[in-house]
Amino acid sequence: MPKILMLSDITGLGPDYHVGDEAMAEVAIERLGQLVGKENLVLGCASPAQVPETYGIKAFAFYHTPDDELGEMRRKRPLSYLKALATNLYQVLKCDKVVVCGGGNMTSVWTGVLEARLRLLRVANFFKKDIYLVSQTIGPYNESHRKHVDSVLKHAKWIGVRDLNFSHSQISKSVEFALDDACFLEKRHNDYTRDISAKNEPFACVSMRKFGGMDDNAVLRVATVIEKALSSHNVNTVFIPHHAPRGTEGDIKLAHNIKHLWPANRFHLVDPIPLASSLKALTVDSQFVVSMRYHQLIFALSTGIPAVGIYVDDYTEAKLRGSFEALGLKPLVTSIDEVEKNLAPLVTEALESRATFEAAALKIQGNARTTSERPYRLLADATEAPQSIASVKEDTQS
Repeated sequence: MPKILMLSDITGLGPDYHVGDEAMAEVAIERLGQLVGKENLVLGCASPAQVPETYGIKAFAFYHTPDDELGEMRRKRPLSYLKALATNLYQVLKCDKVVVCGGGNMTSVWTGVLEARLRLLRVANFFKKDIYLVSQTIGPYNESHRKHVDSVLKHAKWIGVRDLNFSHSQISKSVEFALDDACFLEKRHNDYTRDISAKNEPFACVSMRKFGGMDDNAVLRVATVIEKALSSHNVNTVFIPHHAPRGTEGDIKLAHNIKHLWPANRFHLVDPIPLASSLKALTVDSQFVVSMRYHQLIFALSTGIPAVGIYVDDYTEAKLRGSFEALGLKPLVTSIDEVEKNLAPLVTEALESRATFEAAALKIQGNARTTSERPYRLLADATEAPQSIASVKEDTQS
């Protein structure tokens, strides 16, 4: 079996757990674990301590150090610099293939993540290791990064992207479209999420984020409109945070700041954040979803739950619209500037279109799943087959 080095921006339930990144990594680990065995996987991430316990695979520290900081390290801390280079060399030499797992991190927006990955991928190219990217959003890039990405990925075996209209314009090499891997994340309640579901029925799931251009007043304004829309349908609110740096910041801090807008006992914050697969199970139990978070929409749309998205700028609009369009659905989205006018009718339209949402979710379990699984089969040197990876384990045990 090939030995596979995985790169993913995850923590395995560490304090900087990010639901979207973990959802895609959870799918990748499960698929590759079934195909090659988890003993043949090793994952590089900035916070590896909890990865073995959470996902059952080996992990090593892979820090997101930008090139300029690495240059400074070379001058001032040469031993740390040499250790960083040696880690890349050692891990690449031990593997047969390298895969960058899902996310929007291969972009100039996240300089440290991009440049650190490019350095390791250059080493992989030098030693002729096969490179795969799965479930990515590629770009946007500044001109310098674009040249480096084109050079490093020129010989990549597979560049899988999750959007129809953006990533292909960001890179010279051709890309392969497939639905976001989180569409195929198995939903698994644990006792914690099952209890939340039972105590809050009926409920809608809400996810919010204070995006760059939003101030506190904008957050309160949007939250006020959301509360009104949910109250009009007589449902409780289960607030699902997707990222809470240090365990208390980000979405969780935002939730505490808006909770007072809801009547007593009508607002439940999911804290601490459980595994993405458990959050997906919680989403399935909801009546509908209102989200500013892309992956909360993915959890809903891939399971047939009516949903509405709220965006802030052109980039977030593209992501949220894309989540609907990828499944052949009308994009039920609105901007924060028009949320007062549009949210209530959009929620009503979503609920009236429940059958359409359910039909779209059923469709992705056919050819879309096979397309999504293809790069994993190639990584594992597995022959193509019409059955899903999930059935491989069942077949071998029967």
